[in-house]
Amino acid sequence: MMARVTQLFRLALADLRVEWPIALCQVIAIAAVLTPLLVLAGLQQGAIGTLIDRLNRDPAMRLVVPEVTGGHRFDHAWFAAMAARPEVDFVMPATRQIAGQIDLLRDEASGSQSGGQPNGRGEARVTLLPTAPGDPVTGPHAAAAAMDGVILSARAADRLGVTAPGALVTAYAERTRGGKAEPLAFPLRVVAVLPTQRDGGMSAFAALPLVQAVQDFRDGKAVPALGATTGDPAGPAADYPLFRLYARSIRDVQALATDFQANGIAVATRHAEIASTLTLDRNLRAILLIIATLSVAGYVVAVTASQWGNLRRKRRDLAILNLTGYGSGWLVAFPVAQAAILALIGSLVAAAAFAGAAATINGHFQESIASGEAACRLGAPDLLAAAALTLALSLLPAAAIGLACRRIETSEELRSV
Repeated sequence: MMARVTQLFRLALADLRVEWPIALCQVIAIAAVLTPLLVLAGLQQGAIGTLIDRLNRDPAMRLVVPEVTGGHRFDHAWFAAMAARPEVDFVMPATRQIAGQIDLLRDEASGSQSGGQPNGRGEARVTLLPTAPGDPVTGPHAAAAAMDGVILSARAADRLGVTAPGALVTAYAERTRGGKAEPLAFPLRVVAVLPTQRDGGMSAFAALPLVQAVQDFRDGKAVPALGATTGDPAGPAADYPLFRLYARSIRDVQALATDFQANGIAVATRHAEIASTLTLDRNLRAILLIIATLSVAGYVVAVTASQWGNLRRKRRDLAILNLTGYGSGWLVAFPVAQAAILALIGSLVAAAAFAGAAATINGHFQESIASGEAACRLGAPDLLAAAALTLALSLLPAAAIGLACRRIETSEELRSV
């Protein structure tokens, strides 16, 4: 069987070599149709794909922020259910934001330990937010945050004059109890300083027990861990007024927001920015589909006409093949083999042309794309899929024409010579 297939392709190649100008034109036609489609698909995956990847890497774009919740409280069962949802990347309890407002003061003695001379004023009012492992903002640093550790945003660190982990700061909070102001001060160690793209606000991140302890202090409770011994003992929190939640991707943000709103929970998202990007992606996909449909239709018509013309020219040759013992199956397989050869060569030429075009486009946009990004790109699976589709579109009309070859009458073709 393999020998017969090999013989078939050798015969098909020999015929193409004899009529190489026609074969070359067919290869160029295939590449001329396929290359623009590859470039357009590469732009869709490159430029738009890169933009979507950037948005996905920005935690702020995936953040779902609860607004004033009124009577809503979120218990541990609710957080467990949310964490189990596939569209949720990270969720954890959060305390009241006003209760998390604290002042930080840099310990002057730690200035030399923080990586050189500090430039900030040494004090900052920040919002203390809870963090935990898996937090897309704090990343691997969350595991090191404990009751004595804090992770600073870039703005907060700059205001404090802290340039590197290890610096010591003092946190200040105040409450009014029984008409009397009660200040509180406790030391913290800077675990990490976040880059600006992770958090652009005046923020500090700490473990949930520390953030909860600050809220308990402001609520008039005794918090021995922070040195506040007056007030009623603070018990474990059964529920929380707020949460910190990040969607798995920007495509999941609106679905989560809609679900929250259906349950009476008002949330804020970056919906407008996300929607504009996703709309651009959908529109470009639609344009690509329209152009591809028109190109495929034109390609099928052109290939069918070309192959039918070859059949008309080679009726005598095919009749001789039939006379010398090649059965009707060979007459069907012969145009199919030639179509497969031309489709594969045309796909290779189109892939090479796409590679050149993509390199030119990426070189033109090199100042606006980062390392590892591309304005125009297609992976090997995409190129293989394009080649497979081209092959299928070439084989279908070839098979139909091959079936027509079976109706050739050998005696009539030979008598007409």
